[in-house]
Amino acid sequence: MNLLKVKFSGIPNMYLLMVNSMVKFGSKDKRARLVLISSIATSLVLMNLFLLGTLLVNMYRGEVSYTMVDIAAGSIFVLVITMIISLSLWPRIIDRLESREKKKQ
Repeated sequence: MNLLKVKFSGIPNMYLLMVNSMVKFGSKDKRARLVLISSIATSLVLMNLFLLGTLLVNMYRGEVSYTMVDIAAGSIFVLVITMIISLSLWPRIIDRLESREKKKQ
């Protein structure tokens, strides 16, 4: 059996077990931490895309379209909304990945 442990940097005791290109997420405690980390990462990426879009719009138009207060409030709104949505989606995605791997066995 080909077993490879991959350590996540900065997170103690967090491993992905890869067995013959199969991903196992481990216990429910590790799954909850993985869901939280995935949703935070997703939210931060989408918030940065929002910030990039608003800053590019402000740069390429002749006048200022959005004030700094608009950008800050919009960023907080995007962060909260994407966090809520991703916290509900990531457990389903992980369950589908695990069930897909179980069907292959």
